[in-house]
Formats: sequence, structure tokens, C-alpha cells
Amino acid sequence: MAERDSWDYVVVGAGAAGCVLAERLSRGRRYSVLVLEAGGRDWSPLHHVPAGKLFTLGNPRYDWRYRTEADPSRFNRTEVWPRGKVVGGSTTINGLFYVRGNPGDFDRWATLGNRGWSYADVLPHFKALEAYGGQGDPEFRGTAGALRISDMPAPHMLSERFVRAAEEIGLGRARDYNGEVQDGASLAQTTIHRGFRQSAAKAFLHPAVREGRVTLVSRASVQRIEIEAGAATGVTFARGGRVRTVRARREVLVAAGAVGSPHLLLLSGIGPADQLREAKVDLVRDVPGVGQNLQEHAGVWIVQGVKPGIRTANMDYNPLGVVRQGLRYLTTRQGAIGTPTAQCVAFLRTSPAEDSPDVQVHFMPMGYRIDKSAIEVLKTPAMMAVPNVNRPDSRGELRLDPEHPRGPPRLYPRLLESPRDVERMIAACRLIRRIFAAPAFSEAVAEELFPGPAVQSDGEWERVLRERVGPVFHIAGTCKMGSDAGAVVDA
Repeated sequence: MAERDSWDYVVVGAGAAGCVLAERLSRGRRYSVLVLEAGGRDWSPLHHVPAGKLFTLGNPRYDWRYRTEADPSRFNRTEVWPRGKVVGGSTTINGLFYVRGNPGDFDRWATLGNRGWSYADVLPHFKALEAYGGQGDPEFRGTAGALRISDMPAPHMLSERFVRAAEEIGLGRARDYNGEVQDGASLAQTTIHRGFRQSAAKAFLHPAVREGRVTLVSRASVQRIEIEAGAATGVTFARGGRVRTVRARREVLVAAGAVGSPHLLLLSGIGPADQLREAKVDLVRDVPGVGQNLQEHAGVWIVQGVKPGIRTANMDYNPLGVVRQGLRYLTTRQGAIGTPTAQCVAFLRTSPAEDSPDVQVHFMPMGYRIDKSAIEVLKTPAMMAVPNVNRPDSRGELRLDPEHPRGPPRLYPRLLESPRDVERMIAACRLIRRIFAAPAFSEAVAEELFPGPAVQSDGEWERVLRERVGPVFHIAGTCKMGSDAGAVVDA
């Protein structure tokens, strides 16, 4: 980076938000834009090949691997939560599903006083971002944006059966879950184009950098926001053993994600006064909501055994399978290497009283387990489904480590604090068992491998959930928008 010390806009974080903000602000070359990213560049082939997720998730080179505190709602378990430590942020290591969110979510935000956030308000922006290659209704879908979206390439036959089984038990098929109606099961829409991952960096940031509209500095750890007379004027960051301060003539944009953004605010003296005093950070403004309201999609892996002779995607990850799939990918850009590990998604209502789907299910035509956030493919042929509650009532928090405030923040999950979340999860698990018992799967299913057929009662299910539920890696909420006492930002 040239020895320049001021820019119109300084963006902290090259994840989903930061990449889009930088590209939009730099259009027309009216403003100078600097993007600072703490992770490294996305130069590895693992960042671009869809199956690379198996090797980047949990890899400390590309993943922050935040260790949580003990969760009293899950027998005081701790775990590692992944976040992208690379240009593109978590869009460079995620599962490649493209899901906008339910229209009702945005309308609820607007009802709470956040003007400009209703579904009708945000829909034009969603359409402008995407280039969807499927059969979408033009009223809801865009075709000329930078982010290329494709329907699931070369789906596994078990994935097709999952969608058919959901229809057979009355849950329905979603024609386009990012369109008018979200309910039902379908093959997933993906951030894949011609066999390659479409991260936020690839779609938005890199073109702007190549054109000279944006300056990107990686491995730049922002230490604090510089604040003068109540306004952010720049940031101080460390890179390569050197500490520098750059000024923002117009704005500093904090886009460091649901962990990095509140952590940076706290380090800059913006947050709960008592917490800042304990960590010996000078108070700039007492904002009690910073780091509060932490939400996560808690999920559980239901693993279903299959009958002999049924081919599952597990077989693609033995030595012979890797060679075979590698050749297929090189010649067609399809197969296991060019496809997400999860292939289907279902949005379901656990009760007719729900005004929109309250549960999401991911289906995988393979079995794996997550150990310390790394993915380990099972050697036993299997398939699995992972349900999570869409809008959890449970809330955790993020706090500074008072002894080492510049180190990783402390995450307090409390994923199953709400009894209502447990009830919804149990109902979702029972729906999944009904799907696996449907006629479409009659020739495929063997005995359930986890949690096993012995688990039947609500009490047995609750114990399984508290023992085994983990994050689905969709952390949110730590810089709440609104006008109430817990809000950090306004509309």
C-alpha cells in the first residue's frame, strides 16, 4: 500500500458487507475507498472450488476459530465457532447456499420502527445484487447483478428423493424459496458459477480493485477507531509489525461481522461502561447493547443409515473416489468437487399457528461429523439432515476478555436457553423422521445412526439436543438495529 494517509471512506472488513459497500461507494470513481481486512488473500484453490469448504472450515489459516465459553443451556459445553479469516470473509469458507431471508423478517423490522427495511424496501436491492440463472419470477429475482446464483449443479439422487419425500408427507415443494413463497423443500440455490465459488470478494471487491477503484490491504488488524468530537475520523491498524493510522474524510464503515464489529467498537471505547472499565479501555460512549443480543442458528445432525447398494456421497471422499471426482470436475466442473456438501433446503412450520416457516432444514446425501469445527466425513454410507430454528428466542452475548482485551473476545452462546427453541427443535426432528420414512426413501433407508430409534419421548429428545446441538455458523445480532435501549445502530 502506498504511503497515503487519508481516504474518503475506510471500510473495516472484506466480508459480505464490506465487499459490497466498497464496490458501491467506488462507482463513478467519485470517492476513494480503502478496505482493511485482517485475514489473508483468497489465493488458494480451496477458496474457489466448492468442495474446498471441507478443508478451509476449521483450518486456522483461513478460519478465526473462536472458542466459546461454557454454555449452561447445553451441559456447559464449549466449542469452536468458525468465521472467515480471509478476503471475502465467511463467504469464502461457507456452505455456498443462497438464502435471502423470509419477507416477514424484514416487515417485522419495519414494524419495529426501522424505516426503509420492509421487504418491499429491500427487494430492489436484492434483485440488483444477483444474477440468478434459474427459472425465477422477474418480480422477485434479478438477472443482471454481480453475484451469480445457480440452481444446484448435478444433484445427488438422494437429494431428489428428499424433496419428493417432503412433498409426500404434505410439506410441499418450494418452486423458488427466494421468490414469492418460501415454504417447502427444494434443491438449494448456490453461490456457484461454472463450478467455482462466487464469494462476495469475487463478485464485488476484486473487480473494483482490478479497476483501481478500491485499495485493498489484507492482514491489516484494525486496533481502534479514531474518534474526535464524537465522530469517527479514521482507524489505527497493525500490519507486518508496523502500526499506522489512516484518516477517513467522509466515513469509517465497520463491516467486520457479528464478532469483529462489536469487538472493534469495544476496543474503541464504545460499549457497556462497566465492561470497558473492567478491561481498562477508555470510555468514549456508554452503549450497553454492544455485544448483546447474540443469536445463532442452533442445529443438530440427524444421521440416517442407508441400505447396501445405495450410493452416498461419502464414497466420493475415499482415495479412489477423490481421483474419480477430480477427473469429473476437471472435465465437466460438476460432481462432488463442484457441489456443496449440503444439497437441499426446506423451510417448514412446526405449527399451523406460525405465520412463516420457523424451521430450516439442510439435507446432505452423505454423513459427516464436525469435530472442533473441522469436518470429518463418515466412513459409513449415510445421509443426514440438520434442522435449526429460524428466529431463535435464545440470546447470548459477546464481551471483551478483561485480561487480554485485544485477544479474541469471549462468546457466551446459551443456544438452548429458551424452552420454546427446544420445543421447535424437537418438532423439527420428528418432521425429519417422517421425511425419511416417506415412500420416496423406502428403498434407501436403513436404521437411523444418530440419535437412533430408541430416542422417542420429548424428554429423550431434549437430552439429545442439549448434549449434541451445535452452531450452524449463522451468528448475528451483536450490533442491534433499532431505537430501543439495546440498539447499537439506528435504521
